[in-house]
Order: sequence, then C-alpha cells, then structure tokens
Amino acid sequence: MDSESISSVLAAYTELYDPPSRTVRLSRTGRPSGEFAVVVYLPWETEQMDPADDLTLLGTAGFSSEEICADFPCELGVEVKGRLDEAASGEMARALADLGSVPLENGRPYHDGQILTNVSLPFFPRFSMAMLIDWDSVYGFRFPDPVPEVGLLRVVPLFPAEAELVESSADRRSGYRALINRGMRTPDPDRKSSV
Repeated sequence: MDSESISSVLAAYTELYDPPSRTVRLSRTGRPSGEFAVVVYLPWETEQMDPADDLTLLGTAGFSSEEICADFPCELGVEVKGRLDEAASGEMARALADLGSVPLENGRPYHDGQILTNVSLPFFPRFSMAMLIDWDSVYGFRFPDPVPEVGLLRVVPLFPAEAELVESSADRRSGYRALINRGMRTPDPDRKSSV
C-alpha cells in the first residue's frame, strides 16, 4: 500500500462521485505494513429526504495495490443507511479496513461472490455473515482513470438463510440478484431476512 496507489484510487473516487465528505487515514502495523485511506460519502440534504437515497458510502483506497482478491485488483466498499457522524464513520472505516487486511494477514485472497462467516460489522450486529460481490453485479464495476483496472467489492451483510440461498444458486451473482429482487435492502441494519 503505497501513497501513489492511494492517491490514484482517491482521484478515481473523486472522478466518479465528486470529492468525498471526509477521508479517514489509517495505517496497518501487520504485514505488509503501510497506510491506506477510507473515503466517506455522506448523503446530501435532498438525498436524506428519500429513504432509498439516505445512505453513507464508505470505500477503501490502497488495498488494490496488494492481492486482496484473486479475481481482480480491488477495493472494498459498503453502504450504511442514514448519515453517519464522524465517530460512527470512523468506526465503520476501521471495520472495513480490518476486513481488507484479512487476506494480507492469512495469505488467502478473497473471491468475487465469496461468503464470509463470523463477520462483525458496526451497525450490523444482527448479521454474522457477509458476501463480497462486485459493486455492479451485472456488468462488473471498474473505477475510471487513473485506475481503470481496479474494481470495488461490495460488502453485503447477510442472514444465514440468505447466505444459504446464494450458495445454493448455480451462480452466486444470480443468487445475490435474487435476494435484491426479493426486496433485500443491503444498507439497512434493521431489515428483515429476504428469505
């Protein structure tokens, strides 16, 4: 995780979504050590009026320079219902960074469509599982220049029954889309199981 790759990914976020509301800078003491960032996009005032748009987006910057995913260089992102204050977004940023650090620590890269167990995410205490899925599960997401080869894996908290449905599907992307079609609102920590 070098400063050049962090800067490039931050520039791509800005190109795609405008400048972030805030950027949380963090560092890893494990192997490999280094610094990285997590961007935080808070909902605008007009977006807060519509429950479907009232979301805080957090995304890492810097992990794509390491092999955290076997399928493509990527960052991790998550959406949370509502507007997170500075302390709450910092807590979620650290959790996202911890999740991104796991493949670096154990040497086992993630895969697009992977189901994670024993996951603990702030604001999602009822969920012990999560799925990592391409940010655009239909066409595949890649950042704009200067990092067009870098993708974004969405972290989706799941209930066990939802994870079972995804795992029983012939294609995990199809399983994920089936959950969305059943009304799953992934950013809502208070949601009910869609299965």
